[in-house]
Amino acid sequence: MRRSYLKRFYITCEWDMSGRNSHSTKLNLFCWQRALLFLSVLIAFSDFALAEKNGGNFIKEGMPPAVYKSQGARAISELPSFAELIKELRPAVVNIAVNNEEDEDDKSDDKAHPFFKHQPESPWRALGTGFIISDDGYIVTNNHVISKGTQVIVRLLNDKKDYHARIVGRDAKTDIALLKIKPPYKLKTVYFGDSDKLQVGDWVVAIGNQFQLGQTVTAGIVSAKSRRVPSSKAGPYDQFIQTDASINPGSSGGPLFNTHGQVVGINTAIFSPGRTQLGGTGFNIGIGFAIPINLARDIILQLKDRGKVTRGVLGVIIQQVTVDLAEMFHVKEPYGALVSDVQPGKPAERAGFKPKDIIVKYDGKRVREYSDLPLMVASTPVGKKVPIEVIRNGKRITLHAVIARMEEPKEVKKEANDEEEEVELSIGVTVTELTRDLSRTLKLKNLKGVLIKRVEPGTQAAKAGIIPGDVIIEINDRPVRTISALEELLKKYKGKKVLVRAGRREGKRFLTLLVK
Repeated sequence: MRRSYLKRFYITCEWDMSGRNSHSTKLNLFCWQRALLFLSVLIAFSDFALAEKNGGNFIKEGMPPAVYKSQGARAISELPSFAELIKELRPAVVNIAVNNEEDEDDKSDDKAHPFFKHQPESPWRALGTGFIISDDGYIVTNNHVISKGTQVIVRLLNDKKDYHARIVGRDAKTDIALLKIKPPYKLKTVYFGDSDKLQVGDWVVAIGNQFQLGQTVTAGIVSAKSRRVPSSKAGPYDQFIQTDASINPGSSGGPLFNTHGQVVGINTAIFSPGRTQLGGTGFNIGIGFAIPINLARDIILQLKDRGKVTRGVLGVIIQQVTVDLAEMFHVKEPYGALVSDVQPGKPAERAGFKPKDIIVKYDGKRVREYSDLPLMVASTPVGKKVPIEVIRNGKRITLHAVIARMEEPKEVKKEANDEEEEVELSIGVTVTELTRDLSRTLKLKNLKGVLIKRVEPGTQAAKAGIIPGDVIIEINDRPVRTISALEELLKKYKGKKVLVRAGRREGKRFLTLLVK
């Protein structure tokens, strides 16, 4: 088809150029221009056909339309300069030191760094960073920076004086602390931004006292949002901003700025190969975490007004809705917060919550991940009546709970008891009978079942999430009171997937176990 069209154009133009039916040179020129245009269309069509043959829209080359619209043909290779921004921001960032009381979480091996000279005679040591939020001397930092010290001093950028700071209040659950100094003049302050408006890929700048070298500026991008990290130090309200801006020891408590010079986060921790857990004195590999300023804002105001944080409590023990659990409970999508236990005397019990309820909406907001719920509840004013939508037995119902004030839990010391008879089971656990004395010793109130003493790595029990200290209460809704009863149920359901209800000191939870 393409050949016939091309031949027709060629003959027509040759006829015109020879003088027959040709009215002017303009017409001849126009004829050849038309032929060249047609050739370009044919070439484009050929390229499109080749692209379709090689994958079509499966592999897209060039620039994304939205990027091309905003950037045009200009390559996105121009890096910004933060020089003017940093000049404005640095005076609002401070160095924080505490007395020389030993802090295991922040110890550093100075001998491993020959260029860092240790001064053992000094009663102070730099631990972290903070930022000024009011011109009369209120300063925000991390709780772990000042929690071990009896005295705290603050050093300003262009002031050699040491200011003794008063701890206005601190909150261990969010790792936020508020300090106050008395400066003789008005201080430079930061401005708060909106961390919810941050997008993955946005530029951010961190300022901190890294490795006690003095104020250091680093830049990077937002790598992820609402990040929770697997760690023994993880808190119930963690929703970190992840960034590749270098955050090293000494940066804790420092500000994370956006390109408008607004604080959008509080630099808190790093994921480091230098430590087995989150944080510590390891080195930076481009995975840092900051507390979103929107989460911190209310905490800071409460600390200023009352010196402590008041939170709401619902009174349910929740867990993630896994794909296996969703299948067990006949739920289409694995989202929401699964109620594994209801605490007696709390708002949830009075509202009619039951184990196996799946919370999907709280006060009109969708609960996508189970980790979203604790922060929602904690931020709710005490005494407010909240509608909560749950899925129960495949049907959606709405319960109403009046949120109560959260009480701080008392610390419980765990005592070991190695005198109980132990039995190894085929699922990869070692168990013992949960006697009354053992229950009292381990502070496992109102739990009746079989206690897990050890779990072998890589076994079905380990894969199911069973851990030492769990008490097996039920299997497929059948009660487990003795080891022999547990063995009988495991024998009965061999080769099948079962629903296990396990008790822990903090509450009960559901697990799925493949019995082999």
